[in-house]
Amino acid sequence: MTYLPFARKWRPQDFDEIIGQEHITTTLKNAISMERLHHAYLFTGPRGIGKTSTARIFSKAINCEKGPSTKPCNACPTCKEITSGSSMDVLEIDGASNRGIDEIRNLRETVKFSPSKGHFKIYIIDEVHMLTTEAFNALLKTLEEPPMHVKFIFATTEPHKVPATILSRCQRFDFRRIQIKDIIAKLHEVSKVESLNIDEDAFLYIAKASDGSMRDAEGILDQIASFSKGKVHLKDVIDSLGMIDQETLFRSAELVINKDTKAGIHLVDEILNSGKDTKQFLLEFLEHFRNIMIVKSGIVSDEIICLPKDSIDRVKKQADSLSQGDVFYIISIISNGLRMIKQLMPERIVFELSIIKLTSRDSIASIEEILSKLHASSGSNVSEPPKPVSSHPLHQEKNFFRKIMPVVESKKSETSNPAPAADSAEAQGSADINRVKDAWPILVKAMAVKKMSISSYLAEGEPDSVKGNTIIIGFPKDLNFHREVLEEKQNKDAVEEALSQIMDMSVKMSFIPTDRKQKEPATDTNEIKNGLKAKEPVIDSALNIFGGRIFRTTKSN
Repeated sequence: MTYLPFARKWRPQDFDEIIGQEHITTTLKNAISMERLHHAYLFTGPRGIGKTSTARIFSKAINCEKGPSTKPCNACPTCKEITSGSSMDVLEIDGASNRGIDEIRNLRETVKFSPSKGHFKIYIIDEVHMLTTEAFNALLKTLEEPPMHVKFIFATTEPHKVPATILSRCQRFDFRRIQIKDIIAKLHEVSKVESLNIDEDAFLYIAKASDGSMRDAEGILDQIASFSKGKVHLKDVIDSLGMIDQETLFRSAELVINKDTKAGIHLVDEILNSGKDTKQFLLEFLEHFRNIMIVKSGIVSDEIICLPKDSIDRVKKQADSLSQGDVFYIISIISNGLRMIKQLMPERIVFELSIIKLTSRDSIASIEEILSKLHASSGSNVSEPPKPVSSHPLHQEKNFFRKIMPVVESKKSETSNPAPAADSAEAQGSADINRVKDAWPILVKAMAVKKMSISSYLAEGEPDSVKGNTIIIGFPKDLNFHREVLEEKQNKDAVEEALSQIMDMSVKMSFIPTDRKQKEPATDTNEIKNGLKAKEPVIDSALNIFGGRIFRTTKSN
């Protein structure tokens, strides 16, 4: 017998079997029982959540030989034909491959024929947003006033692409993503009937990987069932799906909490050598700190935090080691790393950069903590409860400065030696020359991915000094061409944006000539250059005009 995948074998056959869409199934059942059937329906929502299944069930319910009924019998010839997709009265059309005006003209010619067996002739058009504008326009009149025996059901994952003229002629039903607990319950039912031996915790990972799609969850379960002839363990599921196990996420978070940069770099190497995807890790790491943020907000419900009870307890312990500001900063760094990967920067460099930033951060205190320390240092009563302030932002700002200014003034009067100007500049967020020098090789490598010529020009320069947030880059006087190219707006903007992301602060750049000598090429390159001078004088002229260098030559055959 031909094997049926779980997604087809366990497809819902009546309204009660549709999971997570009660707001839609209730409305449709009431419409059938009250005989208030509309001529056109639009089912929208993400993939794999029951749009086409609902359309088939609705077709069976109104065409069943014992109906119209809210519960089709699934035994009569009409129901069986609709289930198998061979019914002459229920036509399923793929909108992606039948999207032209000619197909819609053929449809308009067939709608006038009465159904052969059932009560209604039903057209189910999947991915209807793929129809062309001309096809939609040709469908308008028929859709607005079809024959009494015709019903239209449209399904789409992108309703914003459907013209308003079509939307206004349909009853719209928005399908929701299925909740994880409902997916897990269904997977348990399938596993029991199919005699699958799978770890309990594995169902949670399958449900999370499905992203709210029941079809995806059943497909993953089908894949896992083929993974092992015996018991399927949680590790097998994680490896099969390419996910990150919770132990690795907790260990990574501990390194961030303890600010262990060296161990963090080794962890990056371990994760990449195990074949894990950098983007996948950062996404799951982001979700881990999202869970920490939720716990710090006072919520420990397993319905909001999709983890087992013991894992939630571990999350709570890690949350106690971080301030709210720390969590916000960590989430910002991870999000920035994902953006850099999206911009096609080298994933390993982005991964290492993110881990270094996370493990070398300074503790971020909240405004309340800063105020309490200032009050404590000025001898005021720290235990005194804060006075209520106005909800208006301007009043809040005024009250904040009223509180903090007397403390600052008192500190000024107690301090005889004012702080150096350099410290003031640093407090305002100026760049540090040592950080710039550390970031410079990373910038050169990162720009090589976007534009190799810009990277090679940058490699000739060196960070010279810093003024506020402006970084001065020095070039040998002979390399005017390099500086002119880098000063072009589009090139300068790209370099400044990349360095700002690497240093996690907004910086500007200035390129100046210096007395530093140009980097000497290798000896063999000098020999090649001298040989080319003798053979091709034009090459020597071009090198002198543009300040160029010979990096590599190829031998002619």
